[in-house]
Amino acid sequence: MGALHAGELYSVACAALWAVATILFRKSGEQVPPVALNLFKNAVSLVLFVASLALRSDRFFPAEVSGQDWAVLLISGAVGIGIADSLFFAALNRLGAGANAIVSCLYAPLAVLAAFAYLHESIGLSLLAATALMVAAILLGTRAPSASAAGVDARRTLAGVALGSASMLLMAIAIVFAKPVLDRTDPWWATTVRVAGGIVFLGVQGLLPRHRRDVARAFRPGRAWTLMVPAAVIGSYLAMIAWIVGMKYAHASTAAVLNQTSTLFTVVLGWLFLREAVTTRKVVAVVFAMAGAVIAVT
Repeated sequence: MGALHAGELYSVACAALWAVATILFRKSGEQVPPVALNLFKNAVSLVLFVASLALRSDRFFPAEVSGQDWAVLLISGAVGIGIADSLFFAALNRLGAGANAIVSCLYAPLAVLAAFAYLHESIGLSLLAATALMVAAILLGTRAPSASAAGVDARRTLAGVALGSASMLLMAIAIVFAKPVLDRTDPWWATTVRVAGGIVFLGVQGLLPRHRRDVARAFRPGRAWTLMVPAAVIGSYLAMIAWIVGMKYAHASTAAVLNQTSTLFTVVLGWLFLREAVTTRKVVAVVFAMAGAVIAVT
């Protein structure tokens, strides 16, 4: 299998894994605030990544990696993991899975624009068409009732949209910013360093008085761990590996479009496990999403 095909498959695998983790994180967010939950998931994933490096006999301090590359990955992790994921959890708590999925549609076009601006990747009509189909599919398949119909406070909804939008923007910038380093380094090592960057930022943030008690409670073994631990393993370890490898072996813009199918997987999982109705609108969304995926990889 060629590297390009591998990158595309890893990007789709990342989407499926993240969809599973999102459901688990949504339930975890009912008990644990965003910053504490983010720090916990990254602590779990850092342990797993360090153990993986040891099993692979990889060095954590490769001699050939420059200080600048270290800085890029650490900053990328601090922004794309430390900040963006906390904002994502905050938006998820305010909007719920459906509405938050709509906001998450912003990731693909923002990553495409970031890749164009920073990496000078071309934006072809086919990729634009694929992005448009993907976004249309996600909007159709996850459109939530209006705030007034659902009895949701308008300010809370607006805050959730703002937080989710900021999360997607920072996530797109962070991964595209790191792609040149990812292209020339081992993805396992690079991912470990990015997670470490997120941990450093969150560790400092977690020491602040407003977060200290929540962090201590999150790290205390209890019933919440039955959701938090598998969410962290799936979303912050397995999905992260698939995401980084997909970005390494595929164009950043193509990987971004395929990553966006996570919302489609969320719709399917909602039907299977949350008994959400499969409407004609959702069936049309599936068709649009599959068409967009085909166009993106051809």
